This record gives sequence, structure tokens and C-alpha cells, in this order.
Amino acid sequence: MLARLALACLAGLASLPASALDLQEAWELLQAQGPTYRAAVHERDAGVENRAIGRAGLLPQLSASASRSRVNGTREEKNFIGNTVESDLDYDAEAYIARLRQPLYNRQKFAEYRQGKQRADYSEAVFDAKTQQVAVSLAGRYFDVLLTRETIDLATAKLKAFEQQVAAAQRRFDLGDGTITDVDQATARRDLAQAELIEAQDNQAVALRLLQEILGQVPENLATLRQEFPTPALQPASLPEWLSQAKANNPSLRAQQFNHGVAEEEVNRAKSGHWPTVDLVLGYTDSDSDSVSTIDQQNRYASAGVELNMPLYAGGGVSARVRQAVASREQAGEELNATREEVLSATTREFRGVQSGETRIRALERAVISSERAQDSARKSFLAGSSTNLDILNAEEQVYIARRDLLEAKLRYLQARLQLAAAVGLLGEDDISQANAYLGPALVLNN
Repeated sequence: MLARLALACLAGLASLPASALDLQEAWELLQAQGPTYRAAVHERDAGVENRAIGRAGLLPQLSASASRSRVNGTREEKNFIGNTVESDLDYDAEAYIARLRQPLYNRQKFAEYRQGKQRADYSEAVFDAKTQQVAVSLAGRYFDVLLTRETIDLATAKLKAFEQQVAAAQRRFDLGDGTITDVDQATARRDLAQAELIEAQDNQAVALRLLQEILGQVPENLATLRQEFPTPALQPASLPEWLSQAKANNPSLRAQQFNHGVAEEEVNRAKSGHWPTVDLVLGYTDSDSDSVSTIDQQNRYASAGVELNMPLYAGGGVSARVRQAVASREQAGEELNATREEVLSATTREFRGVQSGETRIRALERAVISSERAQDSARKSFLAGSSTNLDILNAEEQVYIARRDLLEAKLRYLQARLQLAAAVGLLGEDDISQANAYLGPALVLNN
């Protein structure tokens, strides 16, 4: 189903090249062909096979062998009077053997069985973590493209405005109403704006390449932010509840817990080297051969028995492996503790980022309005002779800075919500859909 959705998305892009790719479609495209995500899928598929591998050691092991040989030689023996008698040997020998071995008591195999389950669970947890990380990374790169594109638009508009200021200052200077200082100030701002535009174009090229890296292709158009930008309150509203969810659901933390379980079973596996093993062994043999004393000898027989193996001394290797496994288990425990602290710190950081992001967006929205009013006032004051050309340049600069900061704050807010959901291990299709609802207008990219 997922592949069909992704193929439909690709077909839609091919038939409607002017349509804008939004975040939801980008996520479906990534799942269908993104190399990083596909590699994680194959890693998960390989890892879950550990469950069957561990179980195999407890199941019957059936083997069969067949052999055929040709004997050609001479046999010498002394008869009853002491003379040497030679006889030729020339015969065939065939043998077919089937053997079944069923472990009855084997602590090592039981430890490997439990390890297989832990490793399979570990692989699935790692896949969940990588899936959420890829989703967050996709959103970050998608938003970076939007920000760099908006930066180019603002830098272009700013450059055009400053070029007009340079021309106006030069005209006033030529008419004797302005000063060379006004011309120099406007020229300096224009040159800086030109440098900022070049940097913004370079940043967009890099951002597009990073998006292509994760998607497998780069779209011509993207959906950008809508004008309206609601910031609903977090649910739940308290940080302790988010931290509790992170402890219970974070996939990286769960992966480390399974890794610690694997290390614990490795200790049990190493200790099993001190214990005996008991196997049920069943066999069947069918052989046909000649020999020096018989002709056309045939043997067909079945056997059944219980085999006991008791380790006595292995040169100290078993004890060394136990000490090694215990040290690895302690290492895994400390790595689990470190991961838990990292997860809690990340959850706290993203929770605060969402809360402060809402306040910052509202403040920047007011800043944009105030900057535009200040710009208009500076122009009117200049015409009235109460402000200078530098005041106009500063006011225009402030407008572009406020607009860019507002867009960046909005994108950071959306990114923080996704990262918060990932930190608690609950990032899913609904979170991507909610972020995608903020997108709408098509943004043409200059590739």
C-alpha cells in the first residue's frame, strides 16, 4: 500500500510538473525511494531474523551423509605353515547415514534463544528510532529550503530597494540637496545586500542538495507556509508528563534496554560453559561393501541414545569469557543510563522550544508590523526634513530582518513540535499531517 501511494505521488509529479510537493508527499516519497530510510528497512529485516536464529538452536538438527569409495590393493598374510600368501583387493564401499540430534538440556542454547529475541526487539526499536529521526531530518531539510528561498526573495527585494536609495541619493547630491555621505551610506548598504543575496543563493543550492540526498530527487516546487499560523497549546501541558512518556516510549531508550538484555544473556551464555549438555541422538545407517573377509556385506541398522557431555577444563577460557561478558553488561548498563539522560534532556529542550516558540512568533508578528510602520514614518520624516537618509536605510533593513526572523521562528516552531514528538517516541503520520496543514502556497525553486 505504501509503495502504491509513493508511486502515485511520483506519477503525479511527472504529469503535473507545476504542482508543489508538500511535506506529506515528501514523506511518502522518502519511504518509497529514500536511500537512508530504505537502508534502515533492510537493517530491520536482517535484525528480526535473530529471533528465528536463536530458536533454531533448540529445535532438532537433522543431517545426512553419503559416501562411495573404491578399494584397490594387495593383502599379504601368512598361512598356517608360515608361507606368505598374497591376495588382491578390489571392491566398492557405499554408506548412507542419517542423524538427528535434539538438545534436551543445554544452557547455552537457551541463552542464545533469549538473546535472539532481544536482538530482534533491538532491531525493531532501532528502526523505530531511525524512522523518526529520518522524518525529523526530512522536515528540517524541507524547512531549510523554504527559509533559504524566502531569504533570497527578501535579499532581492532589499537589494532593489537599496539600489533605488542609491539612485535617489545620487540625484539629490547632483541637485545640491544631498551629501556625498548619503550616497556612500546607500552604496555601502547596497553592496552588503548584494553580498547577502549571493550567500543566500549559495545556501539554497546546499539546502536543495541536502533535500535531494534524503529524498532521492529534488522537486521543482515546494509548498510553503500559509499566512495564518495557529499555535495550539501542547497536550499534555506539563513537562513531567512528557518526560514520563519519553521514559516509556522513546525508541532509542528501548533499544538500549534491549541491548542491555542481550548483554545479560551473554553472561548466562558464557557461564553455560561450566554446565553439561544432554542431547537425544537418533541415527540410521545403510552401508554396502566388500571386505577382506566378506563379500557383498550389507548393514542396515538404527540407533537411539542419550549423549552427555561434561566440560572439565578449558584452560581458563570459560572463566575469562564470563568476566568479559560481565564487563560488557556493565558497559551496556551505563550506556542505558546515558541514553536515558540524553532523552530527558532532549525532551526538556524541545518542550521549552515549543512553548517559547509560540511567544516568539507572536512577538515577531508585532515586530514586523512595527517595523513597517517605522519604515513608513522614516520616509515621511525624510520628506519633511526631520530624518536622514540613514534613518530610511536602517528602517528598511529592520523590516527585512523582522520578516525573515518571523519565518524562521515559524519553521523552528514546527520543527520543535516534530522533535518533541520524536523525543517521546510518538512521532507518526498524524504529526506530519499536522505540520503539513501549515503548508499551502506553491514556492517556485530556482534550481
